[in-house]
Amino acid sequence: MNLATHYRCDDCHATFSLKTPALLCEACGGLLEIEYDLGPAKPQDILDNAVSRRHLGLWRWSDLLPLPEHAEPLHLGEGDTPLMRTRRLGRHIGLPGLLIKNDTLMPTGSFKDRGFSVAVGFARALGVKQAFTYSSGNAGASFAAYAARAGIEATVLVEDVANESKISAISLSGARVLRLRYRSSLEIFAGVSALSEAGFYCFVNFINPVRHEGMKTYAYEICEALGWRAPDVMVHPVGTGGGLYGAWKGFRELKRLGLIDRLPKMVGVQPAASAPLVRAFTEGKTVAGRHGDANKTVAQSIAGDAPIQGGSRVLRAVYDSGGRVVAVDDNDLFEAMRLLGEEGISAEPSAAASTAALLRARAQGWVSESDTVVSVVTGGALKQPSALAQAVRPPQGTVEADPAELLRIFRGGIE
Repeated sequence: MNLATHYRCDDCHATFSLKTPALLCEACGGLLEIEYDLGPAKPQDILDNAVSRRHLGLWRWSDLLPLPEHAEPLHLGEGDTPLMRTRRLGRHIGLPGLLIKNDTLMPTGSFKDRGFSVAVGFARALGVKQAFTYSSGNAGASFAAYAARAGIEATVLVEDVANESKISAISLSGARVLRLRYRSSLEIFAGVSALSEAGFYCFVNFINPVRHEGMKTYAYEICEALGWRAPDVMVHPVGTGGGLYGAWKGFRELKRLGLIDRLPKMVGVQPAASAPLVRAFTEGKTVAGRHGDANKTVAQSIAGDAPIQGGSRVLRAVYDSGGRVVAVDDNDLFEAMRLLGEEGISAEPSAAASTAALLRARAQGWVSESDTVVSVVTGGALKQPSALAQAVRPPQGTVEADPAELLRIFRGGIE
């Protein structure tokens, strides 16, 4: 059973067949959305299928994903990451109902695997042989891994802030890597749009209409873990915003199917130094313009001075859900990294942004003590080793490997 039916343009509402590896709308250049016919769906059948296919991770939800009929899922073990109760973090920030969705445990170490598993699998089924994306690092590594598995020749355009660890992870899977020099994110979007219009298949969020479909599985996994109940609030770091928007789409589908009876508030988080969506939200706008400097934050993975297509989809999800977009500074990110570390969760700065936002949330009044809040941690600390070194306390010195000295120290003899 596959309920996906067609692409539909956000702007002109033109429709196109899913048998085509489409990108932007051929009629007006708008963003395409994949539509589903949920009318004939039997919710219990979807749940039963998901249980019987549990070994397939996020692909157990293939009834609600756009995989062509009889196509093989592209599966590296992604999905079904833990939804964890905190030991003391929730009490520390006044949210005893805080839950952490730990997507650092994905095959390539970040939440990007949700989107690329589905999008690359979809492209492979339609015969795509060559493709590209752009990335600050995590998306590139994920794309390179899934493209290699699918037999697709991959090129990754990396932002000039990408660190060597992330670039090496991209190269490890055999992708061609090109560094970009640019003054604004708007130049990147112009370049990838031009390549897309020239016929080169693109995996950039939203320009590619499939990537955020994989992010819907956040909603399915979270609500299943909560006994088919939606959280009150979901908090997610936002760069282009595919994770937040995809999850919102997933929650809405579950409500249409009658599997949940309400929707969560969606909260996006950006670094204060580079927060165009925050400014747009604060001003009540539906489209964000250029704002900030992406080079002035440690949160490389979500830093950008302008979102794709003005961030209209992300802002719509925030407004429609009664949520918000908030900014955090680097000190909050480092504090959140340490607090997550004390819970046994290793997060890079961008991944800790959702938790950093909650450090001030109670005082700012956008969450209540009784709320069930899901904070998504999107990528592991080793993605950005230099930032990890900044966040932690330095080692407490060097001692002799002498039994007597070690006994003295362990018995409290350190001065």
